[in-house]
Amino acid sequence: MVWYGVGFETTTPHTAALLERATRLGVKNLSVYSAHKTMPNALLALLGGETRVGALLCPGHVSAMIGAEAFRFVPETLHLPAAVSGFEPEELLLAMLALVQMLKNGEPGLVNAYPRVVHSQGNAAAQALVDEWFTPCDALWRGLGEIPKSGLTLRPEHAFWDAVSRFSPQARTIPSRSACRCGDVLHGRIEPTECPLFGKTCLPEHPLGACMVSSEGACAAYYQYEGSGL
Repeated sequence: MVWYGVGFETTTPHTAALLERATRLGVKNLSVYSAHKTMPNALLALLGGETRVGALLCPGHVSAMIGAEAFRFVPETLHLPAAVSGFEPEELLLAMLALVQMLKNGEPGLVNAYPRVVHSQGNAAAQALVDEWFTPCDALWRGLGEIPKSGLTLRPEHAFWDAVSRFSPQARTIPSRSACRCGDVLHGRIEPTECPLFGKTCLPEHPLGACMVSSEGACAAYYQYEGSGL
């Protein structure tokens, strides 16, 4: 069986826990194909150049694992306000209020607006478990290309569990569509409606770029709510 490990810091501990339990039980017919990604280096690559992004609403579920302080680089390196938010309406409003206040005062900082779940240093046990099994690696991102040290692969000493080492699968290259401007949307350089494919040939039922594939993507959200006043 091959376990497809996908997701950010929120889901990686589950894969590490699976491997730890499989080791303890002596399971041999399990491999992991790691497609796990990490947020900090990806954000640095996204926002380190030209961008219209003025502030960041940081995800509470990721922050619960890696800690609010993991996003300290946003105000200190990127010079943007950042607020860690939960998912309830009042938590989102509190985080957005913090961002507006920082923007108004011209003082980029980091605010943890989700303290009931997120601590400054995160979940130490989960971090230790992930570090035991995984190490950073360069990773490919749709619409962005390769970002250094933005992925996670199994450590060499755990190669027995690595599906890539065991089975040598051949990655299939997906040709890029020159007219798709998903990369510019992700970088915050343009709005989805400025892409020439948006709402025409690129639709939720027939997505051409990563931003339209997921219901959480910027293009999918714009398509669903454009004109609603939100």
